Amino acid sequence: MLTGIILAGGKSTRMGEDKAFLKGGVTRLAEELRNAGCTRIIVMCGTEERSELFAEECVIDAGKTLAESLKILLGTLEGEIQLAPCDAVLADAAFFTSINGVPLDQNGSRQPLLARFHLPLPPINSDKITELFARLPSCPGGKKATNVNTPEEFKVI
Repeated sequence: MLTGIILAGGKSTRMGEDKAFLKGGVTRLAEELRNAGCTRIIVMCGTEERSELFAEECVIDAGKTLAESLKILLGTLEGEIQLAPCDAVLADAAFFTSINGVPLDQNGSRQPLLARFHLPLPPINSDKITELFARLPSCPGGKKATNVNTPEEFKVI
């Protein structure tokens, strides 16, 4: 079973608007993940109040950090996982299908929040996303592995 996890836990202060709704946001990403073979979609929505914003299955962040919350959620799941941050506005089904590990964006930077992997992950005693997925291999991602954090970055894309 392939489970898609959309990371949509909070509003972006740098972006000036909630990234969960950029370019179709969570709804578009859920559809792309389904088209890539995900049979279950989970939205890590942050707080209980945010769970009402999304039509998908929502999970409230249980940890103090994203990494801790993700580790808790992953501990309840089995099989293969595809992560998708809500600010991955160029990610589509073809992109998700091509991932095997942690994709590299067009600048060669690893994008662990777009990782695809099998559970269980090797135990990591860290609350840093980069360390949580450090043992996964890198794979090509290119421009579709880009995320946006500011209105300027969104305009460029």
